[in-house]
Amino acid sequence: MQFNLQGQAYHAQLESVEDLLEACALDEGLWVATSAPIEAFRMDPVFLRGLDTEQDKRIKAGELKAAVAWARERFRSLDGFSSGSTELKPESLNDTHPDCQKVIPLLNRFRGDAASVSLSKIRKARERLEASPVSEAGVVLPAAADSENVRSWMEKLLTAMPGTPHPSGKPGIDEPTLATFLHDGKRRLDWLAETGDTNRSDVLPLGEHTAKAFEIYMELRDRLDRFFALCDWVAVNPEAVQTLWPPHPDSEHISSAHSSESALKQAPPAKPNPEGILRMDNRMNPAYARSLHALRSEILIPLFDKTDEVLTRADWQHIKEAFERYATWRQAEPAPYLKGLTTDDLASMLNSPHIADIRKLLQSQTHAALDLTQVRLAEKMILFQACLLDFANNFISFPKLYAPDQRAAFEEGSLIMDGRRFNLAVRVPDRAHYLKGIEGGTMFIMIVKLEHPRQPESREIAVPATSGRKGNLRVGKHGLFQHVDGTEWFATLTHISDNPVSLAEAMAAPFQRIGATLTRKVEGITQNAEKNLDQSTEQVMTAPPPPPNTPNPAPGQMLAGGGIAIAAMGSSLAFMTKTFAELTLPQILGGLMVAILAVLIPSAVIAAIRLGRRDLSVLLEGTGWAINSRMRLSRAQRLTFTAKPPFPENSTFTRQRLWWLMRIFWVVFAMFLLSRVL
Repeated sequence: MQFNLQGQAYHAQLESVEDLLEACALDEGLWVATSAPIEAFRMDPVFLRGLDTEQDKRIKAGELKAAVAWARERFRSLDGFSSGSTELKPESLNDTHPDCQKVIPLLNRFRGDAASVSLSKIRKARERLEASPVSEAGVVLPAAADSENVRSWMEKLLTAMPGTPHPSGKPGIDEPTLATFLHDGKRRLDWLAETGDTNRSDVLPLGEHTAKAFEIYMELRDRLDRFFALCDWVAVNPEAVQTLWPPHPDSEHISSAHSSESALKQAPPAKPNPEGILRMDNRMNPAYARSLHALRSEILIPLFDKTDEVLTRADWQHIKEAFERYATWRQAEPAPYLKGLTTDDLASMLNSPHIADIRKLLQSQTHAALDLTQVRLAEKMILFQACLLDFANNFISFPKLYAPDQRAAFEEGSLIMDGRRFNLAVRVPDRAHYLKGIEGGTMFIMIVKLEHPRQPESREIAVPATSGRKGNLRVGKHGLFQHVDGTEWFATLTHISDNPVSLAEAMAAPFQRIGATLTRKVEGITQNAEKNLDQSTEQVMTAPPPPPNTPNPAPGQMLAGGGIAIAAMGSSLAFMTKTFAELTLPQILGGLMVAILAVLIPSAVIAAIRLGRRDLSVLLEGTGWAINSRMRLSRAQRLTFTAKPPFPENSTFTRQRLWWLMRIFWVVFAMFLLSRVL
């Protein structure tokens, strides 16, 4: 095999199907990757699912080898694999293999006078079969019915129960669904028959109004049970009524409540009495007044024909007995999902002759299932022929990653930000997991959030900076992302894994830190001087008036306060002037050079080591790849992945004259200071 040196590692050269077969015979340790998440690839999702035989949303080396072996068994000619053809010829298949014996007749039927069958034609056939009213799994849509009556029966059933998902996305009926309905429908019909005459029965004491009356009964049941228990307590202890009625702030019920409404709900519905009678024409708890009047109008009057506004203990016991059978019957309700069907509808559907017609439809799915299986098998063969070599060039080796004019299948596009074009980007499905995966890396990596007006959710990508300087790259900076599919996304930098981008930047870092330290020192001296001046001014302004004929101390105090800054700066300047005055010019220049080299040489060595260790594999491993080889960066690759666009040829540039004058001024000023010091 031919191996090419890319990123300081040797990648197998896979230009033909023969190369692919040889690569599968290699030890996996010579592959660039041995595992990768499916979501990392911009490839046909049906093809990727076909590779993922373990259905764990990862493609591993063994699964790729198994896919190649699967294709070798079924193809007589592998020429189409080298070209990535999406056309399948029947004669290229192994007609002795059982799968091919199913597919070849299908291909001959589809190709007509053509020499091959295209992937698009196979997919149209698959979509048509999947949308068929009868699916391969035996799920029938109402549209499959020949008569309007059968279709209406099926639609009525699907309004009562969820049905089984059809490949089209609509709910349908299969044999288990039909069997469940027939079984549960019979049970529910028997349950409904227990009510007997709907006018009055043991189960329905108030006929068709029983359900409404039962809700009123359930609302008051616990409260009225407690009321009559309190009546028994008052009969034994008459003084207890004073703490129970009326509710007052010192009552136990009020003290534990959070509001007057909750306090009333805790109180009895009426005043407890030794007789055990609730008088509805007397003073009642307003929290239960409406429910008690409903109890009288909906239960007492219809059930006992009582016209007075009194509820006795015996009346309440009779009401409980009347609803006891109904409560038991209601609790045993089977198949509540069929509640939308009336008793007549349910009986009509269970005894309908259309059930036999539906069973015939369910049995007719055999031919459709056979056709769909053949079509999907043909689709898999074409996809493997078209995509296996391309996938291997994004898994076993990465030639397209290092080719300036090509894109690997795991690349997302280019980020334009800070006057540069960052041409390498990978998808980040989980930022927290990604950041943990790139810990310890030496790459300068940006996490960028992408948003698009026609996409419901944003996404994140990881982008490395491989050349130039950090520049104005900072969290919150906006840019433009050009996806490989041609769409443009609004980009926002949300996280930076900060490492040196180039050798020059790494060597300049110590001097930048020294400059920042000096700046902080000067700022500290200035702030202290300003603070002392402010304190002196405040003392002068707040001091009491001096006695007559006393000299004014204000000027002296202010001069003393303001002189602190001058003294501090003056002493520093005097020390520097004295030190430089004792040295000759060669000594000054030599000392400066030694100081610079003392900082520069270690910084350069450390920076060179860190930059030399930069490895693109970190960029992918954060997303869940298993990378075998190092993916170091050459100078050409660094300039390719992060580039500053060149100006057009024959461009002219105009600068303001002030720009030159300012630089001349600073040069002259620096020479003047140096001459004064020396």
